[in-house]
Amino acid sequence: MKEHLKTGYYFLQKILRKDAALLGKIRRENLVTVLNLHQVSPHENPFWSPLKPEIFDYLLSYLKENFEVVPFGEIESAKARKPLAVLSFDDGYYNFYEFAAPLLKKHALRANMNIIPSCVESGEPMWNIKLYDFLNSASKTLIDEIKLPEFEHRLTGENFAAKVQYGLKISRFLKNRPRREREELWQQIEDLMNNSDFPKTRMMNREEIREIAETHEIGVHSFSHESMEFESDAFFADDFEKCADYFENKLKLPLEIYAFPNGSYRKEQIGVLRERGIKHILLVGENYANISESVFPRFTIYGSSKLETRFQALGINRQKLIS
Repeated sequence: MKEHLKTGYYFLQKILRKDAALLGKIRRENLVTVLNLHQVSPHENPFWSPLKPEIFDYLLSYLKENFEVVPFGEIESAKARKPLAVLSFDDGYYNFYEFAAPLLKKHALRANMNIIPSCVESGEPMWNIKLYDFLNSASKTLIDEIKLPEFEHRLTGENFAAKVQYGLKISRFLKNRPRREREELWQQIEDLMNNSDFPKTRMMNREEIREIAETHEIGVHSFSHESMEFESDAFFADDFEKCADYFENKLKLPLEIYAFPNGSYRKEQIGVLRERGIKHILLVGENYANISESVFPRFTIYGSSKLETRFQALGINRQKLIS
């Protein structure tokens, strides 16, 4: 029912020509549209549904027709008649290498990919994706063994909707905590995982990242993917130093792009990044970016249909900004 309602809603927006109105606003105000993507894959996931390759293929065609799609490094020098758009991927999943990169090559487009060095080296996804992988495979009986202080929500059933609701709540509960506090709570879940056999989301390795770096821009998504607004200044500085060292000595790549994990940051951390030579600082924010700024809000792309993805790319979540 929810999918039918969404389909109807976006079809109505199309009839009302809201897509043309949004595109007109972007052109008039010379806005930059930065799209934040994560996974492109035909394999369903109940917790973070990847963009299907055929929808991503359509999105690239639509963007190429209506925008000048550029990497961050070419925004200032771009001299285009069409508005600018940037494709910005986070996390470094292998399915970028497997599915997204070939489609980008097909359309002769470049993207930004922000990696997590600790995940590159371990070969395992960050803790919340590992949690989703576990919940997706585990039985209700096993999941019911998770009993965290102050977390009272329980899995109500084995069905898809119940697992999604539970997964998002426990992830949010753990995410909005400093790393030290979260790791104490996480230990119980990790003990259950260590006694279970379940498929884990694959990450790109160092060689695959170097390969895509020949075409695409590589940035960093922090070293350990923590919500930085909850961390100390010392933690943030140390985490960044690890990133800088990794890019210089392991990847042999310049580090000019930093994407805050979970859209979580404090204003003073932006100043630290600028002092360290970061030229493009990426947030979430669900808003358009300004061509003259170094801090870029991004629109999250997660559509389950071609029309929905089109409207997300045009900034439907900021529709009220249309004058």
